[in-house]
Amino acid sequence: MKKLFTLVVAAFITLTVAQDTVTLRVWDTFSDAAQDEGMNALIAAFEEANPNIKIERDVQAVDSMRPIIQTSLASGTGPDVFYYDTGVGFAGVLADAGLLLPLDDAYATQGWEHIYPWTKERTNFGGKVYGVGNAVEFLGAYYNMDMFEELGLTVPTTYEEFLAVCEALKAAGKVPVSFGDSDGWPAFHMFSIWTNNLAGKEKMDELLFNNGSWEDPIVVEAIQKFFVDMNTAGYLIPTPTAVNYDDSVTLFTSGQAGIMITGTWLISTVVEQATFEPGWFFVPNPNGSDPLPPAGLGSGYFVSANSEHPEESIAFLDFLFDPANANIWAEQMNIVPPYAVDMSSFEVPALYSFAVEALATVPMGYNIDVITPEAFNTAMLDGFQAVLLGDKTPEQQAADLQAAIDAQ
Repeated sequence: MKKLFTLVVAAFITLTVAQDTVTLRVWDTFSDAAQDEGMNALIAAFEEANPNIKIERDVQAVDSMRPIIQTSLASGTGPDVFYYDTGVGFAGVLADAGLLLPLDDAYATQGWEHIYPWTKERTNFGGKVYGVGNAVEFLGAYYNMDMFEELGLTVPTTYEEFLAVCEALKAAGKVPVSFGDSDGWPAFHMFSIWTNNLAGKEKMDELLFNNGSWEDPIVVEAIQKFFVDMNTAGYLIPTPTAVNYDDSVTLFTSGQAGIMITGTWLISTVVEQATFEPGWFFVPNPNGSDPLPPAGLGSGYFVSANSEHPEESIAFLDFLFDPANANIWAEQMNIVPPYAVDMSSFEVPALYSFAVEALATVPMGYNIDVITPEAFNTAMLDGFQAVLLGDKTPEQQAADLQAAIDAQ
């Protein structure tokens, strides 16, 4: 009888533990080996700290997730927590469809004050916050420090100095700015840099959120300065519309170009592949004001509105974005988290430390294409290539951008 009683108690305990254990389905896109290893480390630590919660992780390709996420969330077959693009055309669509859990209360109750306010705002749709933005990125200029030293060049602090550096690199037989746009999207970033600088924060808010006109002379000037003036001066790769982004990266890292203007997502590649010591500067503002570097989010974490485990899902996000785990994001995954980080004890490249410090100290603008709708981005994709080829004027491109907005 005693043995039978013991077996019954053991079975009851096992059943109770099984019933109390919650399984969270989590989708992310960390397929890179180092990032995959880092995320597994984070999950293992979370499960150890929360033995009643198990993570069922599914690594998705970005292009595979996009067509199925809305249907899977609506049907209840999708994830509880997922990593997805924060743009209005992506997470914004899911929020509008009522498929995302608002996280305003979570920000307050979990003490997420350390998360940069501007990243929180980028996941705000219709007055509610739905996500925690991550993989913070901004745009600027990598440069070949060895080449600069060899040619006696210094980092430009004014736009006139920037143009003078480009002229000196051209005279030395180098490609001044390694810009290839056969993919179309690299032009988005150049447009963002020059427009943010010339327009400033208030004008950018007007353009993006308050029905400002994309035919504004400042927008036309931004298009003119990069896509026409820089191109005709010979400061870009000859015929940039024939060169893709990856080849432009190789041109820079192999030491054939002095500057490459792109995002902080390229830090690891530049550090690993450059045949020289790389450095970084922000593109100076043509109007003499401080630069306003465009910043955005690689993606962000969201919780399904249909999740049966919202509290556990929020606990998982709380763990991921606890500053105590910043070393895994930084050292193992090479991802800049959305909060200030003390890098003094971390083993990371100097470029990474620069990026983290800049995010905490430099006012940031907007990466335009992650905010604007699909029709606007299509007008950018086709139109800037036409401007580079001389088939369209900056005024015509600005008008087409406004027409794309009006058609929404």
